[in-house]
Amino acid sequence: MPRDDPITEEERRANSATDLIRMRLERLQQNIEKPAPIPTKKETLRAPKAPLEFVRNVVGSSAAAGSAEFHIYRNNRRKEQNRLDYIDAVAKKEELDEAYRVKVNEQQMKEDSKTAKKRAKRLRQKANAKKRKMAKKTDDSDDSSSSDDSDDDSDSEAEEDTGKKASTEEDSGKGDDAEESEEPSREPSTQEAVETV
Repeated sequence: MPRDDPITEEERRANSATDLIRMRLERLQQNIEKPAPIPTKKETLRAPKAPLEFVRNVVGSSAAAGSAEFHIYRNNRRKEQNRLDYIDAVAKKEELDEAYRVKVNEQQMKEDSKTAKKRAKRLRQKANAKKRKMAKKTDDSDDSSSSDDSDDDSDSEAEEDTGKKASTEEDSGKGDDAEESEEPSREPSTQEAVETV
């Protein structure tokens, strides 16, 4: 009688499952460069085998049911039940996948709308800050030119400047909705155009 390989004989001598695992681990430690076999998880949802094209165990009209007929029926019933369970599992998985896709799309749309809203707000704030900066520059340039003129002209221009500043402060105090609806349509002066270039 041929002898089994030494690994199998050694494993047979194991007294318990703990000893068996210990032996296997020691064997792995002896040859540490060798890759350890890691079992992969089997697929939980497997399609059943296709039914055969021919029918076995056909009982004739004159024959009575034999002792094996119940077991044949039970086996066929089990196969059919497995097939129906597989169909139900696939349908449920597809339904869950579709619900997940819908949820992800809705979440993405919400996040995109929030991002667009915040982006629009940032752009409005930038534009308003730029307008205030330009208005301040024009006010500063008006002040410097008015100091060269006579005192009477400077008094009247100072009143106009305070009127402009008050109007810009009122504009900046308005809400976002008011800023959207009322955008000034003034064209930049030549001095502003030169500064931007």
